Amino acid sequence: MYLGDFKVFFNDISSRFTLESISREKTLDGKLLKRNPTELLWNVLDFVKDSDGIDIGNGKFVSIESFFRKRTRILFFILIHEFESRLYRVHKWNGYSLERLDNMSLNDMIRDLVNDSKVIEIQNVYTSVNEFRDDLKAVSSFRNIIVHTNRKLLTGIGIENLINRKNQTAQCLLALQEILDVLEKRQ
Repeated sequence: MYLGDFKVFFNDISSRFTLESISREKTLDGKLLKRNPTELLWNVLDFVKDSDGIDIGNGKFVSIESFFRKRTRILFFILIHEFESRLYRVHKWNGYSLERLDNMSLNDMIRDLVNDSKVIEIQNVYTSVNEFRDDLKAVSSFRNIIVHTNRKLLTGIGIENLINRKNQTAQCLLALQEILDVLEKRQ
């Protein structure tokens, strides 16, 4: 999913955020997911959508609210940063001047990428430009929530949407890396 040095970096950071690291000795009611205390938050994210909390055994629990606090937000922030970095590098390798890049917003970079059919054809992750564009826009919009808002991650976005954004960001990173690999070989 995450290629090269970034994969090593991301895995190293995410390995520090286990369920046990945010658990409390406090009983939770409702539908509880049973998981191993050493499981990583990032890996469990895909399974929490219908749960009120996570039971990790030995009287320890993780509430859904604490699950989506700082650590999960940090992991998303790292992904978003890598997303922006790859998008920037695609345009740099595609001949954009540094001055032009520095004056572009994230939405400008997405718009230019989607409008460049030669670059879009390089990647094999997405079968249509519309699908790629929709995911790029979703990640861009999600970026604003991650970077600028604390509580919205839990209260303003449903868990289902968080799971979707996690998967969309991963797909975008893969597609952007495929484009970068080809553009770098051309240099």
